[in-house]
Amino acid sequence: MARTSILLILLVRAGSGALMGQTKAQAQSPPQSGFDSFILLVAPRDTITIKRQLRAATDEVAQAESRRQQAETMRLGARGRIESKKVEMVRIKEKISLAKKENREADRVGLEAERKAAEREKGLFERREELRQAEIEIETARGELAGLTQKALQLELQLAVRRAGRLRKPIGGAGGASLDQVIGELEKQTLEAQRAQAEYDPIVANQEIKVIDRRLELLQAQQELLGGK
Repeated sequence: MARTSILLILLVRAGSGALMGQTKAQAQSPPQSGFDSFILLVAPRDTITIKRQLRAATDEVAQAESRRQQAETMRLGARGRIESKKVEMVRIKEKISLAKKENREADRVGLEAERKAAEREKGLFERREELRQAEIEIETARGELAGLTQKALQLELQLAVRRAGRLRKPIGGAGGASLDQVIGELEKQTLEAQRAQAEYDPIVANQEIKVIDRRLELLQAQQELLGGK
């Protein structure tokens, strides 16, 4: 009987200690609201940083369009030089034919050299036109990406403002739940916009590779023209 009493006392003490430890842990843990208990899938950022990036994205949209127009102007210039060179080559060929008929071999040889030089120059202008076209395409892509970035940042800014308002003025009941739903929907839209932005990054990267390839081709054409090949 004495043994049973001692065992009972020990069990009661152990249970009381566990209960006190649990109560203490709960008292030390921060209170959780319905809003804080959810994982924030869009990492919180301060509005100053978001606004600065938003201004940069807006500027990039305008700058990309300006660069695209400049590349278009230069492409048209290269196209004009190509057409002019075509006319020149037709006239040279006519002179070559006439020199053959009149047996003016020295003139024919000189004209053939002019024809080859004109062909090389025409090839150079064609490479320039292709480069300008690639630049037009990449600036278009950069403008599209900047627009997608702009949209994602606008949504993120709205989300940050809503979150800040939610934390400053905790709302209970139906009002709090409704605001949390708005924040959740903004978070979803922000993630979707960020996904669209990320999907477009490889498109811009591919266009950048294309521009570099066109530059390499133009460099080769210039070297061939200088080398007389």
